[in-house]
Amino acid sequence: MSRTSLQRANVAGPRQSVPPHARGPQPGARRGPLALPVAVLIIVVAAVAAGAGTWYAVGRSPAPRPPAVLPSSAPASPSAPASPSTPAGSVPASAPLAALAPAAALYPGAGAIEGVIDRYFRAINGRDYAAYQATQSPGMAMTESQFRTGFASTRDSHVLITGITTMPGGQPAADVTFTSQQQPQDGPDGESCTNWRVTMYFDGSAGSYTIGAPPNGYKAAYQACSS
Repeated sequence: MSRTSLQRANVAGPRQSVPPHARGPQPGARRGPLALPVAVLIIVVAAVAAGAGTWYAVGRSPAPRPPAVLPSSAPASPSAPASPSTPAGSVPASAPLAALAPAAALYPGAGAIEGVIDRYFRAINGRDYAAYQATQSPGMAMTESQFRTGFASTRDSHVLITGITTMPGGQPAADVTFTSQQQPQDGPDGESCTNWRVTMYFDGSAGSYTIGAPPNGYKAAYQACSS
């Protein structure tokens, strides 16, 4: 997704999860210190920050860039950024896009949370608005125009759920790392490859989880991929 969008929008995100109304230059997409942001894809930015979708808009204010935690299989130097014409689905439909770290897998309902996050990122890569919308809590989804513009050149990969905790209200929050590749004009700070660390907040219960709004002041963390 256009992380710039995320920055602007959310982010959904991832990419912090940011409500649609919070998108100025808004994790939808993903950048800034974690409070996405799973357009994320509960991490979100000042215009529609592409990258995390709804929750994943990332605030434009620069935040320290902590080293991104990527799966051991992540390449040291991601390939050239995907173009808007990049076909969706380079990951086979049968192969999950998101994975659970051992610690996250211990959380009750982790499998259901993983499923929502996997569908969120697949929707972004596939430019599938209906699928994206189905992962969002009421009032959280971007409009279809914002989604298509924000994620026009985005391709997310190496999605790892590093941990899941329970918020004071009883709802789960998942910490997620992933890599986004996009056209430079769509990335934060003109980046064509960005490593994200976002937190996605959920509503509902196992079997009906949807991505909700992040707490006030939440921001995703991001940094350019190593060359």
